[in-house]
Amino acid sequence: MTSMLRAITTKLRKRPYVALDAVLESCRQLYNAALEQRILAYRRQGVSLSFYDQCKDLTELRAADPVYRSLSTTMTRLTVLHRLDKAFKAFFRRCKTGEQPGFPRFKGQGRFDTLVFGPGSWSIKGRRLHLHGIGKFHISGRHVIEGDFKGLRLVRSADRWEVQVLVDIGPAPAVKPSANGVGIDVGIKTFAVLSDGTRIEHPRFLKKRLELLKVAQRTLSSKRRGSRRRQKAKLQLQRLHRRTANMRRNFLHQVSRYLVNTYDGFAVEKLHIQEMVQSSPKGDTKKQARGLHRGIMDSAWATFAFYHGYKAEYAGSPVVKVAAKGTTYRCSGCGSAVRKTLGTRMHVCPACGLVLDRDLNAALNIQASGAEAMPDLLRRRCPS
Repeated sequence: MTSMLRAITTKLRKRPYVALDAVLESCRQLYNAALEQRILAYRRQGVSLSFYDQCKDLTELRAADPVYRSLSTTMTRLTVLHRLDKAFKAFFRRCKTGEQPGFPRFKGQGRFDTLVFGPGSWSIKGRRLHLHGIGKFHISGRHVIEGDFKGLRLVRSADRWEVQVLVDIGPAPAVKPSANGVGIDVGIKTFAVLSDGTRIEHPRFLKKRLELLKVAQRTLSSKRRGSRRRQKAKLQLQRLHRRTANMRRNFLHQVSRYLVNTYDGFAVEKLHIQEMVQSSPKGDTKKQARGLHRGIMDSAWATFAFYHGYKAEYAGSPVVKVAAKGTTYRCSGCGSAVRKTLGTRMHVCPACGLVLDRDLNAALNIQASGAEAMPDLLRRRCPS
């Protein structure tokens, strides 16, 4: 039986984080050195270094350098070498598939913010986090973290550190057939429309705070590099971005919890968000395309799908993913193709005369496709 893993996120209590900042800077420098080593080995010798080759070099470095010798070997490998190896594998994969490659880049100040800890390099007792070779820290939060720990990440976010603990919470419940299933169509104008006619409005957090972010960005650009005022302006901008992201995540948690508590089966679109962001509809100006891409990113569909997916898994509710192609154009009444532009908000079928909101029509098509793909788990329902 498959076990379920739950990621619990909290933060470290306010205190000087000099030790963590120093470790992070050491890992950033090691990442850049490992990247340069791979580049030089290929340019001069035509050799592609592997993760295991660099692990051997790390052993020699630890023997010669007391700074890296004091750090956990597992943490250093996962934080630096494994991350770099994943970046190269992703680069070669994109080269083979014809995508835009994106060669791994050197990490400047503020571009390396994560520490990954493996088994044996950390422990939690009550509210105290012990990081081997670094020190002890207090965890804030309403609940004491307990369970079968599988992994730990520390992420620096502006002026605070977040703790992400991966916990095994036991076997996943069996998926139950749905008696109250629903199709979900996500969008930019309206965040989501359900096949029963329910509409969830879009909060547009980024749009509401865009002017504040622009002012903070201009303030940062006007400060001299390396000055204290620039550091203060940068911190203010990071706090604004973090606040916006937290508001968005809270909204997504609330919506996903409402859906799982109200319905017991879901049909959703399988969206290729990266392709949607990189492309733009024909005839759009650069400004229109930029606004469309910003709206897609502000909607955070991938994060919503993740939150909704694991909550549905905990509840034993089926989630059926269907192809997004044709859900907007196809008539939910007779199946005819009715072409629409982005500005066309109503679905009017010339074949059967069906008239309804375009998003509701798409949600009905999604629900019908899900019921057709898995009839034993999801039944087709019509709006009340």
